[in-house]
Amino acid sequence: MALFVGLLLSGSFAHACETDAQPIFSCEADEGRKFIELCASGEPGGAPSTLQYRFGSQTPEGRDDKVELAFPEKPAGSLDRFFGAVYTHRDVYTQSVRFKSAGFSYTVFTESWPDADSAEGTAGSAGVTVRNLRTGKSRTVDCSERPRFYIFELQGVLACDPETPVGKACIQ
Repeated sequence: MALFVGLLLSGSFAHACETDAQPIFSCEADEGRKFIELCASGEPGGAPSTLQYRFGSQTPEGRDDKVELAFPEKPAGSLDRFFGAVYTHRDVYTQSVRFKSAGFSYTVFTESWPDADSAEGTAGSAGVTVRNLRTGKSRTVDCSERPRFYIFELQGVLACDPETPVGKACIQ
């Protein structure tokens, strides 16, 4: 939990998080026109006690413009509305946080896989996938930059996700 303490003490990473929260996940998306964040708050030195997803637009200069979706609207009591998972499936290592709202499932994720052609030996992607629960159709908004994702700050805080390709997966 030392990282969470550090995040609480430094405000330089936050885009749209409220003043008492820090990003667990943060990236620019849609070529810098949007942002995706998971904002956590809690007591310094302790585990996060709230979590909120925030998605919105940025100005051409990269400043926050408008929060288009905040879930839940009020972060108090929010942890039981999210699921977290870390797993490997078909050589793809995935970290994800998922929630459902208004007939849609939202999965904030990072993925990495082996890539012999890459200088690092790996490739990856990140963003948020939004799936319509009625039709099953999905759309992914990809990060335009490498995200910050401190998912292990949520270990033991979020419920395991039963809806992953490997079945039930937890943050371990």
